[in-house]
Order: sequence, then C-alpha cells, then structure tokens
Amino acid sequence: MYKSHYLKFTLFFCIALVLLLNTSSLQAEDFQGRQGPVRVGVLEINKDTNPQSRELLEGYIRSYLRELSKRTHFGYEYISVAPSEGKKMLENGTLDLLAPIQENVSLTPSRIYSNGYAVYGMLSLFTAPGSKLDVMDGSTMKGVTIGYVTAGDNTGYINHYVQTHGWQNINFVTFADGRHMIEALHRGEIQAAMDDGSNLMGDETELAIIAIDTCQFMALPSNQQLINELNDAILDIELKNPSFSTRLEQEYIDPAIHNIAVYSEIEENYVKNAPPIRIVLPGKFSPFIGKRTGIFNGLIEIMGQDSGLTFQIILADNYREARTMLEKGEADIMPCVYYGDNYHNPMNFTNNFMTIEYSAITHADGSFAERPINIVLPANIPGLEEYVKKLHPDWDITTMNTVDDCLEAVERQRFDIALVPNLYLTQHNSLITRPHLKINDKYSCRISLSLMVSEASPEMLVRVLNTAIQRLSPDVINRTIEKNSSPVINFGYLLQEYPIPLGIGILAVLLTVLGIGFVLHNSRQTKKRNILLSEKNDELERALNEVKALTKDRDAYKQEAETDQLTGLLNKKGIALRCSEILANQIEGEAIALLIIDLDHFKEFNDTYGHQQGDELLITFARLLKSCCTDLSAVGRFGGDEFMMMIKLPQGSTAEDIQKQTQWLLTCIKDIRIQGHAANVTGSIGIAITKEIGISYDSLFRHADRALYKVKAAGRDGYQIYEN
Repeated sequence: MYKSHYLKFTLFFCIALVLLLNTSSLQAEDFQGRQGPVRVGVLEINKDTNPQSRELLEGYIRSYLRELSKRTHFGYEYISVAPSEGKKMLENGTLDLLAPIQENVSLTPSRIYSNGYAVYGMLSLFTAPGSKLDVMDGSTMKGVTIGYVTAGDNTGYINHYVQTHGWQNINFVTFADGRHMIEALHRGEIQAAMDDGSNLMGDETELAIIAIDTCQFMALPSNQQLINELNDAILDIELKNPSFSTRLEQEYIDPAIHNIAVYSEIEENYVKNAPPIRIVLPGKFSPFIGKRTGIFNGLIEIMGQDSGLTFQIILADNYREARTMLEKGEADIMPCVYYGDNYHNPMNFTNNFMTIEYSAITHADGSFAERPINIVLPANIPGLEEYVKKLHPDWDITTMNTVDDCLEAVERQRFDIALVPNLYLTQHNSLITRPHLKINDKYSCRISLSLMVSEASPEMLVRVLNTAIQRLSPDVINRTIEKNSSPVINFGYLLQEYPIPLGIGILAVLLTVLGIGFVLHNSRQTKKRNILLSEKNDELERALNEVKALTKDRDAYKQEAETDQLTGLLNKKGIALRCSEILANQIEGEAIALLIIDLDHFKEFNDTYGHQQGDELLITFARLLKSCCTDLSAVGRFGGDEFMMMIKLPQGSTAEDIQKQTQWLLTCIKDIRIQGHAANVTGSIGIAITKEIGISYDSLFRHADRALYKVKAAGRDGYQIYEN
C-alpha cells in the first residue's frame, strides 16, 4: 500500500511540474518572441450597405499593423468574424484582438483597449429584421426611438445625422453598453440602434452609415501585456513618425468618407425643385477658368451631374465685377478663398472643394530679409488678396491682371515676391524662360478654395453643395486638373520637352555664326573667348550667391518646419525638441511640469460650426495659452485639438499652487467665445511634474498622457497630476 501511494504521489508531482513548465513556456512565447502570430478578428457585417468603405478601413488597420510590427516584431493573422461570434472567440482564446471596436469605459476592467489612431471604424444605424424603416423616406422615421451607447462623440453624431435628414419627433434612449441596446432593439423597445457593429446578433439590417470614427483594438485583461506593447508602439509612431497616420488617413480614410456621403431626402427634394444655379467665374484664368473648359468648369460640371443641380456658368471680366453680381443677386455662387471674419461678410461659404499650391517667386539676386516685404498677386482668384493680408498683415500687397505681369514685375525688382499658382507655372513653363527668377519655398503655400454663396440663396443650397463636394473623390479632382492643364507649346515647353533637337538646331545656328565670324576676323574669336571667360566668372559668382541664399533659406525652413502654421505655436516636432532642451538644462532642485491639454467637444464644435470657426477656436485657445502663463518655457500644438506646455515652476511652488493655476485655465477654456457665441468646450489636462535630473522627454510625456487618460476616463473636464 505504501508503494502504491508513493507511485501516485510521484505521478501527480510529475504532471504538475509538466503543466507548470508548459504554462511558463506559453507565456514566454506569447510576448517575448512569440512563435505564433497575433490573431486579429476583423468584424464582418452581414448586410453591409457600403462594403467598399469597410474594405478601406480594414486596409487602414492592416497597414498600421504592418508599421507596428517593425517595433513589436509580431506577426498578425487576420480573421473575418461575425459580430455575434467575435467576442465569444475573444473569450475562448481563439482571438487575441478584436477590431474595430469603439472604446467603452463602462466595460473596463473586463475589457481593455488600445490607444491612439491605429483603428478606424463605422458607426451605423441598424434596425431589427422585418422593419419598414427607410432613412430616405422621412415618413417611416417619424417618431422613431433610437438607441445609442454613451461613448465618444456618439451624441453629437446621431443628433447631427437626425437634424441633417430633417426627421421629426425622434426619441433617444442611451445605454451603457451595446449588448443591452441590441437586446432592446429585438424586444421592440427601440426601433433603431447606432452601433459599431460589434454587438449585432447577425440578422439586423444596416439602415445607414452615420460616421467614420476612431476605434480601438479590444482584448481581455489576460492580454494586458500585448495591449501595453501595442500602445507603446503606437505612441512611438505618433511621436517619431507623426506624418504616418496622416498619410494613411489620406490613402484610406478620406476615400472611405467620400464613399459614405449621400444626399438626404430633404436635399434631394430641394434639388428636384431648384432653379438653375448661376455660378459666376471671375474672368479667364488658365488652367482654372475658360469660356467652356477649365478646372473650375470641369468640377462644377461633375458636381452638377452628381447632385442633379443645373449650373449656369457666367464669365465676368474680373473679380470685382463677379463680386458685384453676387451682391446684387445676379449670381448665386462664386469660387473664392475663404479669408475668415465672416461677421464682416454676409455671404455663406461651402467646405473647400480643392487646394491650389502657390509658389513664392523671387528674384535670384534679391534679398528682403531686413525690410518689409512687398508682394504682388494675380487678381484672378477671389479672396486671395484678403487671405494673404490676414496671413501677413505687415506685407504691402498689390494685384496685377495676369501671372506674367506679376513675374515681370519681380524680374524687374519692383516687388520682392510674386505669389502665383504652380499649375500656371507648369502649364506655361514660365520659369524656364526667366532665369533670373527662382522659387522661395519659405513663402510658398497651399491655399484652399470654397464656394461663396450669396446671402439671398437658401441654406439648403449650401448643404447640397457641401454633400456634392464631399462626394468629389481625389481621383476625380486630379483627373480634372490633369485634363485641363495640358502644357502650352512655347519656347519654354520646347526647351523642356525636346532639349536635344532644339539644342542641335541652336548649335547649328551658332556654328554658322561662329564660322562666319572666324572667317571675318580671328581677333573676334579671341574677344569672344575673353567674353566667355568673363561670363563663367559671373556664373561662378552667381552660383556662390545662390549657395548663400539657399543656406539662409534652409535655416528659415527649419524654423518653419517646427512651427504649427495655424496657431503659430510649436508643432509636434518643435515642442519635442524644445522640451528635451529644457530637460537637458534642468538644474538641481528645479521643478518642471509638463501639461497635455485636450479640448473636449472640439469635434462637435467643428462639426456644428464648420472648419473655419474650428480653426478660429484653436487660434483663440493658442493665444490663451501664450498669455496666461508668465513662467511659460514652451507651448505647442502636437495634433488636432491637443496642446502641450512645459513650465519651469517657481521656487517654493506647491501642489496647491499648480492646482489653482490648472483650475483657472479650465475656467478660461469654458469661457471661450467664438464670433459672439460660447464655444461650449471644456478641457482635460494631464500633468506630470519632475525634479529628477536626466529624465527623458518621452518618459515625462507618457506620465502626463496617463494622467490625461485618467481625466478622460473620469468624464473629462478636469485635470490629473501623475502619481508614480
């Protein structure tokens, strides 16, 4: 018997030891050189109304994960899953991550999420099977009860969508999580539900896509280390490669937003009864405006075909005549550069429909570093002069009738700069035949165009035009530009396109002239050689001057590259460099505070009042930051509505002093008014304070970011000081 018990004990001990070793081995493989890929479940909607946009969003996720793998060294396996199965697979361990999922803090800590901008998803309106609801038939939506989860900007999204479509007597019911909302949908307690798709049971019908918004990867707490490594890699990308997300958004998110744009029922009803829309163009201006062709003409024609509006093009002699026609009601719309201060201008403006690159042309020998800049502009683009004046109030600005007039004036050094469209320079090869002119990158810029709508036109026209603009894909715009920008055949064009045949012809003429000259007199050749030598010396001197000018331009460009163009604050790169410099020069006992400030509800303000007022809100807040801190060492904007300050705290400062100053700043944010109305934004502030010599900027930034995360998790509109 004793031998039997001994054998059982030995067998039990061996099994336990094997299980313990196996578990340790699996954990090591998962996060420290894991052998298998990370299994990522991607939600697949059964009755998808826009599969093309959903494919673009999935492409964004895949591209971001490929970039993350450079840092995490993970491989990824993508698995398409039905919403009803995705969370089950996550719970039984057949998936590591599920996306795209809208973060819901009410589900933590049972669910954990990634951070940053690695995932985008769709918020859609769903209904139960057999429902007769139709978003394009407002009568079916009257009195409907819509449910949504109180997460992110969901309230603003659904309210804006309902208002845009003109639905009447809509009731809203909010839920803490999506599962209970979908259950309520099937019980008939609500007739429609806005969801990211992760809570569906499988037989729901997608009525419409409400918005495309940032989402996250979701995991179980057992995968906390995986989420931590992903978040560290995402933060590393955002700090060290900030343009990566922007490029991906242009490639995937912008086309996806274009694809989901649809005309609402009330917009379609307006179009059916709308009279011909009179668009006035301010004079011929190649390649933008022509009598029958031109980039503007082409885009207007495409918008008309897409929306159903009929456009009647009126060609004015110049900008002033076009503006007068708009003010007198003889025209309805006109392409224009929006230059702000709309309270001085009774006209309405649409969203931007295209962006034009403008080059600053200067004389090769010119220098204006120590005197006020005087600039000349072509008078063909309405609003351009006012825009440049607002951007550079100290400049003396003059307009001329044509681009060639502007270039000639700079060539004769009557002006320092001519700001002209790149498309014109390319089409006419203007600089090839003007060797004394060059492009100054420091003052070159991109300027967006919108449509100015007369005060007498109905608001619905602006809404229809904005939808038509949103539906203009970048490919269509680029094809229209290419179609209308064929090069003009002139000497500059021949020199650029056929340099060898042209050079041979010119050389033949020169050889003939030189031969005749040699026969006439040998001394003429000697004189010519002397002239050539003198010209070479001149060219060398000019080259040296150009090198000096380029060196100066390079230094100026570096400063500009570290400045946020909208607010004038340091940008992400500039603030990182400045903060690192401050920390490097920290002295013993000196306290330094890093504040990350997020404007809450900025997106709602931006969606409600438009990008122009959104920009003005950001500029106003930037002024507040610069003016309210007397001991400010660095202030910058590192993305969207996120700002950062680094402050050297005075000797003897206490935590109470910092709390008072922070609370005062939060109060100032609430009091911000834009164009006479309250902005209704609040602030979330994460604070990290250090006296530690040698702490890195990245470490201090992460501390402040974690504090900010706690503020947001607590409902925003507050501050949190990081506690290690």
